[in-house]
Amino acid sequence: MFDAGRTASAQTLAMELDRAPLPYVDGALANPILDVGLVLLILQKNRGITASQIARIGRNRAWLKPYEVKAAIVLHPRTPRPLAMGLVQFLWWRDLARAADQASLAPPLRRAAETLLGIRIKELALGEQVALARIATRGVIGILRRAHDPMVIRALLQNPRLVEEDALVIASGKGTPPAVLQALAEDARLAKRPSLQKALVQNPVTPPAAALHLLQGLTTQALQELTHGPQVPTLVKVAALRIVEARTHPAE
Repeated sequence: MFDAGRTASAQTLAMELDRAPLPYVDGALANPILDVGLVLLILQKNRGITASQIARIGRNRAWLKPYEVKAAIVLHPRTPRPLAMGLVQFLWWRDLARAADQASLAPPLRRAAETLLGIRIKELALGEQVALARIATRGVIGILRRAHDPMVIRALLQNPRLVEEDALVIASGKGTPPAVLQALAEDARLAKRPSLQKALVQNPVTPPAAALHLLQGLTTQALQELTHGPQVPTLVKVAALRIVEARTHPAE
């Protein structure tokens, strides 16, 4: 089988490498006609490839030069950790996001991918940040929730990994822009959470119309607490008091 792989034509290799047994792959790796496309076929399609074979690919500078090979090696669950850790820095943001999210990869590698994403977020175009926000892992969400662009926040709110704690950080942030708070107030999944409603109405830069609308969903006790809160905007206090009075003494 080794000799068959070592002497096979490029056409034969293209037809067989995706399911070839290990001795055949070993022979193919010694075949002088093996090119980058065939190397990618091995990495991406052959489920039996071993760590030693991946390491062998990683030692070949010609094969390793293309970006696609680097990414395929990092994203392969059997890649030796030192090799993957050495190459993860070369990945673009989308493949870093894939690496951070791929449960079959070693936790240190996934954390390294998250760290790199966190460093590079500011370098991404707005559209890239929006796309990342939709698929971000927990570690990256912790960074993106500080974004000041409502488009990023709206995309982040679509991410199923975002939890109420993240929304509260956004809602209570002193530097959170009004447009971001408006986006949060309009979110169908989170805007009905009492803790989030309270945080939003207490934030002085929440758009007044949004704050007044959210007040209607709070309990009477929560409204009474707002009327005595030292940091609560005057408009919210007055509106909360009127709602409490209306509930306590409904018009006959």
